[in-house]
Formats: sequence, structure tokens, C-alpha cells
Amino acid sequence: MLKKLAVAALLGLVLLVCVVLVNTWRFQSVQTAVEAIAAPPVTVAALQHFQQAVSFRTISFADSARFEPAAFLGFRGFLEATYPLMHQTLTREVIKGYSLLYRWPGRDASLKPVVLMAHQDVVPIEEATRERWTTDPFAGTVKDEFIWGRGTTDDKINLIAICEAVEKLLQQGWVPDRTVYLAFGHDEEVGGKGAIAMAALLKQRNIAAELVMDEGGIITKEKIPGMQQPVALLGTSEKGYLSLTLTVEKPGGHSSMPESETAIDILTRALVTLRSRPFEPSFSAPMQGFIQHLGPEMPLAQKMAFANPWLFKKIIIGTYDQSAAGSAMMRTTMVPTIVQAGIKDNVIPTQAVATVNFRLLPGDESTEVIERVKTIIQDARVQVTLYSGAFAEASAVTPVRGFGYQKIARIAKKTYPALLTSPFLMLGATDSRHFGEISSNIIKFSPMIDPIGFHGIDERVSLESYQTALWFYEQLLRDLR
Repeated sequence: MLKKLAVAALLGLVLLVCVVLVNTWRFQSVQTAVEAIAAPPVTVAALQHFQQAVSFRTISFADSARFEPAAFLGFRGFLEATYPLMHQTLTREVIKGYSLLYRWPGRDASLKPVVLMAHQDVVPIEEATRERWTTDPFAGTVKDEFIWGRGTTDDKINLIAICEAVEKLLQQGWVPDRTVYLAFGHDEEVGGKGAIAMAALLKQRNIAAELVMDEGGIITKEKIPGMQQPVALLGTSEKGYLSLTLTVEKPGGHSSMPESETAIDILTRALVTLRSRPFEPSFSAPMQGFIQHLGPEMPLAQKMAFANPWLFKKIIIGTYDQSAAGSAMMRTTMVPTIVQAGIKDNVIPTQAVATVNFRLLPGDESTEVIERVKTIIQDARVQVTLYSGAFAEASAVTPVRGFGYQKIARIAKKTYPALLTSPFLMLGATDSRHFGEISSNIIKFSPMIDPIGFHGIDERVSLESYQTALWFYEQLLRDLR
């Protein structure tokens, strides 16, 4: 009997190995071969324009009272003066006071238009960290082959590269095949009311775009385990955005006579419990696309795992869980971002409040997440309510076989040598999430190489990245058939 079981187990193992090997052998590349065209050097004028753009302090503050209209009006004047042909040829509408919507008529009215997006605003500099910056954050300094400053990566590189490409093509008398809309929001960092209004206006005019492209994934040489070639990560979906407020109210009093439990104790316990129960990982459609597009290009061990995710799922998850970004690609995340309690060091507060931010994986609905939070906390004293700020479900997934993905993948490969392309789940929020009724082909991609310092100290982008972005947008506009 034992011998028969041993033989059966051996046969089962042999069969399993055969299945794994066959799946690995059949796991062939889906990359299309496109020959890259060397990008021309960045002109002195184009570089200066980028530097000047960074100098405008177009900051979005959470507190709207701190909004500085002069910076945005100054930036608008800079665009007008720097790109005269663009402003003479394209029609421009000012939306919500500061967002800019341009229209460049194409030669073939039967073709659906495209929308190229970028945003004017940047996040603030934390005053406590200003002295830790290597350069003036609003000088656009060129140093060590990088352009430094707030907004260089997010998102003035895209906005200026688009304008440079448009102006250059207009100088050559070039007209696009399709009508092109440029949508430059002014408040992406605080919810995107400008983008919401522009999308609503286009919808009202019955505009259905063949492609919407906004900031998003990048070209990376170093962030994907096992990859030897550079990869362009093309965002085909965007995680949802949900914040919840956790409130605990309990009589306080003098700190010299504390009760056994306070509002802060109850709230802290709830937060710790939540953080100890992370969402289970799963492979959403963008992650499945990532596996299909990059798995065949990896070394044998990684290729074998990606060819057989049903067997090696835990290994894949364990590998990507080693980085915060990798982990976030596979699960809905939650993290406390604001905690408020107390007014004086010797007064036990009556109320303790925390804000918890969630980024929702496609397929995780907000109502289910809220119920899950209540179930995990299991304490009626903790009131769970919807935060009053931004909210959005995960966006629809752009099909990889559609016009949008195929076009951007081809142009990216045409722009940068030896480049692979892959679907990607955008972890942050973009203005393009508001354009779902304008197009089913929304791609989130910033053609820059491993930028540094998103929203942080010493934000900077390489000169190579700027050269690539300029060339990418020029090639895209020339090839919108």
C-alpha cells in the first residue's frame, strides 16, 4: 500500500513538473518589435522654458484660503508668451478660473479626438524641511544631470513637454490627423475640480475621445525585480480613493485622575487593530496584464513563477511585498494620515479623531470596505463616517488590445531604446479619473526615467527624462492616425 502511495505521489510530482514546464515553454513574449528613433538634443530654449515653469509657485493647498491666484495667472501669462503659435492657432477656454482647455482641430473630422492631460499645480514644501533641500525648490536648478525643483516630476515635465512639442510642430506647419484637446487642470493635488468641470464640458458637447492620456506610470530601469531591460509602465487603471473618519467621544477630565480608558486609548486600539488586518492580496486585471507582458521577458525562475501563478502565487506576492509600491499593486491599502486629540498637556480630551486613507483595488467597492472596517474594529464607541474630502471608486480598466494602449506602447518603444511595455495599476490619483465618460481608453503614463522625490525633498528629474518626454510627445502627435 505504501509503495503504491509513493508511486502515485511520484507520478503526481512528475505530472506537476511537466505542467509547469509546458506552461513556461508556452509563455511567449507579447511584446511588439518597434525600432527606436534617437531623440534630438534638448535645446537651450526648451531647457530654460522648463526651468522657468518650475519657478512659478502654482501650489495647491488643502486650505483653500491659502490659494495664490497670482502664481497661476503668472504661469498662464508665461505659457502665452513662450508658446505664441500655440495660442494663436489653438482655441483656449479658461475653466473654473484657472484650468486651461485647448482645442487643436485635426484634418480628418471623422476621426475621434484625443485628450492630452497635465496639471499646473504642485504640492507645498514642508517648511520644516525647506533647509534640507539641496537647491532652491522653485529655481529649476540644473545640477548633476538633473533638473531640480517642486513640480519637476509632478507634473510640469509633461505639461511643458506637450507645449514644446505642439509649438515645434506648428512652426513646421504641421496639422494633426485627429483633433487634439489639451486639458491642463489647476487643482489636481486637491481633488481636481478643474478637471471635473472640463470633463463635464466635453461630455456636454458630446465629445467621445479615442484616447485620453495623463500622468501615471514611468520608464523604470530599476524598480521591477528580475528585469534586465527598461520598462514603460502604462497605467490602465487607477486605484480608488476613500478616506474614513474614526471618532471616539468619552468624558475627559484632569490628567491627574485618569480613568482606566480614555478616548485616545480606544481610538489607538482601533487603529492598531486595523493596521494588523491588511487586505488580502489579489491579482487585479492590471496585475494580470503585468504578469502576461513582463513574465516572458524575465529570467527563467521568475518566468516560471509568472507562467504558473496558480502555483507560485505566494512566491510572487512575497517578492512584491518587499516594497511598499509592490505590495500596493496587489491589495487595497489603508493607513492613518491624520490624528487629532487634546488641547492641553494636563487635560484628558473628550474627543479623539483619526482619518484613515484607503486606496481601493479594482473590484473592492467602497461600501464593502466600510463594512469591513466596522467588522474589524468591533467597537460601537468608534464612529466610522465618510471623510468630507475626495472620493472615487477604482477606475475602469483600459483594454490592452484597444487603440489607446497599443498606440502609447508603440510610441514609447519608438522613443526609448530596448524598451518593454506593460500594463500597470496606478497607485495614486490623477485628473484622468474624471474622464471615464469621455473615453474607455485612458492611459496614465509619464515618459520619464526613474524620477526622484515625488512630493518629497529634492524632487528632481533627469535631463534624459526631459529629452525623452519632449521626443515622446512629438512622436505621439505625429502619429495619431
